Amino acid sequence: MKTRTKITIGIIGVAVIAIAWWLISPLFLTETVDEGLPPTAVESPAPEEEAGEETSETPKAQPQPEVAGVFMDGEKNYETTGTIRSVEAEDGTYLRFEEFETTNGPDLFVYLTKPGQETTEGVSLGALKGNIGNQNYLVPEDVNLEEYTTVVIWCRAFSATFGTGELTGTSE
Repeated sequence: MKTRTKITIGIIGVAVIAIAWWLISPLFLTETVDEGLPPTAVESPAPEEEAGEETSETPKAQPQPEVAGVFMDGEKNYETTGTIRSVEAEDGTYLRFEEFETTNGPDLFVYLTKPGQETTEGVSLGALKGNIGNQNYLVPEDVNLEEYTTVVIWCRAFSATFGTGELTGTSE
């Protein structure tokens, strides 16, 4: 065998092993995350305004409605458990996963979807931080949680749903 052929076979072999590791290793490796609550907004007393004085400050965005839910298993034998709740913080609204656990996989992302909407058409909250543990995901300011009813743990590599959580309003 020529040297050039051996090098080509070696490069292809290394590429196949790297891709196989990326696809298979999440099945037996776990990533545990334990994030604390995001910093909550501290209420400061408003300075007293004199009558007729206008302020140049822009009004602060309205807080999101409080939502909560429970994770359910996804398709095939992907298991997902835990709870979801919204948390108001200094820098916005977060969805917090607590006692969360899902089957690990490659390329997992968190999406918010509206009723009847495909996962990939929903709003991505970013890559899943870990398949086990408490974690926080910042909801973009232009997203109204009253319109989005489902949190989806989505594997982009295989177009598979690893878990879902139905969001419902809470009243406290």
